[in-house]
Amino acid sequence: MSFKKALTVYRKELLELFRDRKTLFTTIILPMILYPLIFIGYSALMIRQTGVLEQKGALIAVTDSVNDQYSQTIIRHLIEIENFQYKEHGEQSKELYEDKVIDGIITIRDSTLSPGVNAYLISVQYDQATDKGRMLIEKVRQAFSAAEKEVISGLLLDKGVSDKLLESVIVKEIDTSTEQKRMGMILGMILPYLMIMLLITSAAVVAADLVAGEKERKTLETLLVSAVARNEIVMGKYLTIITFAFINVIINLFSLFFSMRYMLSMSGIQTEGVRIPLEGFGILLLALIPLATLFASILLSISTFSRHMKEARSYEQPLLMITILLAMISFFPAIEMNKLLALIPVVNISLLFKAVMINDYQLSHLLLTIGSTIVYDILAIWMTIRLFKTEAVLFRVDDDSSIKNIRKVKQSLFNPYYGLVYFTLSLLALFYLGRHFQSGDNLLKGLMQTQILIILLPVLLLIRLLKLKPKEILRIKMPRPKELVLLPFITIPATLIVAYIMQLVDLVFPIPAEYYEMMKKIIKISPNPWILFLSIAVLPGICEEVLFRGWLMRFYEHGGKVMAVVYTAMFFAIFHMDPFRLLPTFFLGLLLGYLTIRSGSIVNSILSHTINNGFAIFAASYAGSRVMQTLFADSEHINHWILPPAVIIFAVSLILFHKATAPKENLCAE
Repeated sequence: MSFKKALTVYRKELLELFRDRKTLFTTIILPMILYPLIFIGYSALMIRQTGVLEQKGALIAVTDSVNDQYSQTIIRHLIEIENFQYKEHGEQSKELYEDKVIDGIITIRDSTLSPGVNAYLISVQYDQATDKGRMLIEKVRQAFSAAEKEVISGLLLDKGVSDKLLESVIVKEIDTSTEQKRMGMILGMILPYLMIMLLITSAAVVAADLVAGEKERKTLETLLVSAVARNEIVMGKYLTIITFAFINVIINLFSLFFSMRYMLSMSGIQTEGVRIPLEGFGILLLALIPLATLFASILLSISTFSRHMKEARSYEQPLLMITILLAMISFFPAIEMNKLLALIPVVNISLLFKAVMINDYQLSHLLLTIGSTIVYDILAIWMTIRLFKTEAVLFRVDDDSSIKNIRKVKQSLFNPYYGLVYFTLSLLALFYLGRHFQSGDNLLKGLMQTQILIILLPVLLLIRLLKLKPKEILRIKMPRPKELVLLPFITIPATLIVAYIMQLVDLVFPIPAEYYEMMKKIIKISPNPWILFLSIAVLPGICEEVLFRGWLMRFYEHGGKVMAVVYTAMFFAIFHMDPFRLLPTFFLGLLLGYLTIRSGSIVNSILSHTINNGFAIFAASYAGSRVMQTLFADSEHINHWILPPAVIIFAVSLILFHKATAPKENLCAE
């Protein structure tokens, strides 16, 4: 690839974007104006409206059933509240309160706490749902607080006890935080969310126009017939998206910081000497670079795949929603950065921002965040280049996606969009119906209902409805004997490797004891070993493989066998809705997908899946046996020395399986 040609494309795209006055205004000028207007106007309006609300005051009905000097002291402190008016509580007070003529009702009565010790019970009726109600209770609380000390002091003196007794416990608060850290705490919650959203939205504006927009304008063909290679075109457009995203983010960052600082100072919070240190500012920009490149590559892939701008916008919406949910983690308390969260895109940047703003971050977390995001970025840009080199994707035409056309042209059903829709619906059904099935007393029945009614039955009904051929679509074919012989030697070592991966996850992100107890409970849902084997091993082996390796894999085969295996493995891992088993399940999904796609038979993945689950049942049931004690250090951890022979046996068996399944015998090579 010629980087010089890529830069030529990059300069061309930048010049075109800078000539667009709308892009310049929304990217550079608008943020510089918008945030000061929002924050300064917001703070001024808040101060004004608070003052207006306090000037209006409130009308309160008061009942004093005690009527002694101390109850009068309480009422005196209430009367001192500025702009508050009072009237005696009468029979009409309740109706007046409901009609909003009066804003609150206060009653004072006495009570006996213990012999010789009286107390004053005060009730306040107000409407928390209104601004005036919230202002009323705040002012009244302040008045009661002042009256309380005076009343208690008088009661003590009446009994001949010095009121100095009230000062027998002296609390001295020592706040070790600085103004910088307090400011950082506030910004650390808000800033990550805003910066991430600004980054993806600004990148989306440019990305949709660079490919999908050029398809609409019919200018993409001119660029493709030039002397510039496809990967050089991708790189030039890729750099353009990153540049505009960063220009927008940097401008927003400065404008947002100074506007927020002004608002906080107007609110009475001291911000003298508060600043974003150059070190912290540099770290935030350093962390944003890989995230910007990741968003750029994903959005460029979407733009490349889309036929026009409208379609690109529709595909961007799910990405935007997912990003919003992940970025909002900065608002949650007690969630701190760790090594596992440092591997999750968007979440890692959000938590890193929060840690940097209060100067409480670790270098290892920073490196893991940047490193993992770069890995995801490389995969995403590779996908973009792959799409850009595929004529069928780059020049897709409108297709008839109606059910009527699907029944006529069966292959029109199997595209990535429908695959994602079906997976999403299945996931929703699992979350709502599956949890309902499994929430009852009979967990065994619930698990079987989930497998049959949610996972298997919809696939079979769709195949029947669309008049598809089940054996062809689901790859129902009897494997060769040598394939069947190799399956246990592939699956059992793979199960041990998956268990070891689970241990590594436990080191990075400790798994709670309750999780292991829950897993043991599932293993013991039936005392009958055959029923247990049928419900946990055989049934999931059939139903889940029909869904993922039989049905969903068909939707992604046009993008290549490798991508079909990767996508279904990813869906398989997400479908289990278990963050602790996400990585191990993904690895297992890759293996099951390979066994199916290589041999052309879903029977191999069904048997492998069944062996995997069955071995887990066997290991849990005979954990105290000598064989299991050799393999496992305890009920949750395998011995370290098991890993090398397991990897060797797994690799050798997989190579033999690869040789035993020649491409000419693979149904997918038809």
